[in-house]
Amino acid sequence: MSPPAAKVTVLESSEVAPPPGSVPESSLPFTIFDIVWLYAAPVQRLFFYPFPHSPGHFLDSLLPTLKSALSLTLRDFYPLSGKIRLRPGSHDKYELHYVEGDSVSFTVVEHDGDFDELSGRPGCEYARLLHLVPQLADPGNGRRPVTAVQVTLFPNRGVAVAVTVHHSACDGSSSTRFISSWASRTAARSGKAAPAPALPFFDRTMIPNPSDVYSRFCSNFAVDAQSTESIMMNLAPPGAILGNFTINADQLRRLKEMTSSKSKYSFHCSTIAVTYAYAWVCLVRARGYPKEKHLYLAFAGDCRRRLQPPLPTEYFGNCIACYFVEAKAGDLAGEDGFTTAARLVGETIERLKHDPLEGMDNWPEKYREIRTQQPFIVAGSPTFKVYDVDFGWGRPVKVHAPSIAWIGAMSVSESRDADGGVEIGLALPKQEMHEFGAQFSLLCVLQNAFPNFPPAFGIPP
Repeated sequence: MSPPAAKVTVLESSEVAPPPGSVPESSLPFTIFDIVWLYAAPVQRLFFYPFPHSPGHFLDSLLPTLKSALSLTLRDFYPLSGKIRLRPGSHDKYELHYVEGDSVSFTVVEHDGDFDELSGRPGCEYARLLHLVPQLADPGNGRRPVTAVQVTLFPNRGVAVAVTVHHSACDGSSSTRFISSWASRTAARSGKAAPAPALPFFDRTMIPNPSDVYSRFCSNFAVDAQSTESIMMNLAPPGAILGNFTINADQLRRLKEMTSSKSKYSFHCSTIAVTYAYAWVCLVRARGYPKEKHLYLAFAGDCRRRLQPPLPTEYFGNCIACYFVEAKAGDLAGEDGFTTAARLVGETIERLKHDPLEGMDNWPEKYREIRTQQPFIVAGSPTFKVYDVDFGWGRPVKVHAPSIAWIGAMSVSESRDADGGVEIGLALPKQEMHEFGAQFSLLCVLQNAFPNFPPAFGIPP
């Protein structure tokens, strides 16, 4: 039986901008890495923190610091205060434009739901998290907002901080740096020791940006814009569960050893390779696809340090390319399915390390073709260190990426509790989540990788 609907009360709705006069009018032109995401769904991150105090205490003591720290952080990350627009006089050249007065919506609400249940493991109904994440405001005067923030207070129990960012403004690396910088500033202004955030790097002159590839992305995606947005918003399955699974460092080591010993091919068997492969095979087995069906795994690779010349890791914007792995369902669901998947992912990663822009001339058509096949998409990275985002209240007890439900993706982060481990998140119908959990446990046992793995995922019936 579903719990009663939560009561949500808006305590404050405001705008936060960089300090007046601190940022001149500026524009960042979209590159081929940005234009890919123009019609994509926004990305949401939701952080839960224990906070055993009243809403009044938070509003009086912490909210002013939180907002002033955000204002200073937006001074450094000013494009996130700005808006997406067409460059004046152009029909397809987009840019991230900031002008004095641009701001980020900032909402504070009180929620009477169960903090421990919403932030706990192993899973939570997706619909119950919708009230905790902000939506981007509608476009106005041809300019589209890119960032929204919401703080949700659970009286005497906890606080949730959610940030929504339009993907064409920046990738996960940049958005996580923004959130981490905001958190560090908040902690420092509260008297807590916090590292000084690194400043973002905005120079886009070193980004390869062939005009014909950019234009083909625009024309391809503009044709599909309405249907693409509709598909993304409708893929969140009714009654979906946001579930989390963890693979610890020892289990990862066992999986790597097993893959290396069984594979006839030589490739670098990385943590990413075995994590992606393991989740993909479990999902394929849970869904029972026809054996001859061609399936696709899609994941992003950060190109910053692999471009020539390389970009600094602080580069702000999108600098990721999408890479694809194809296999038949029967090959993935078979006895050697995991080893096959790990090899395919590992070989793709190794190949693209040497040439991250491989096949760039064909990207627009390739991206469009694969998108129609509804690939299993990976979002996030363990390198983002989302569990290190500390506003001065300690580490988050849980970090969700609710937006994965829109596109049927899998989120990946470092594990909060297992040092060196990986946490994956999925949004699936309840029965499918049970099936995935069963496969996750069963495959562990069959592969003799996790001899003491718990037998069930634990989603309530």
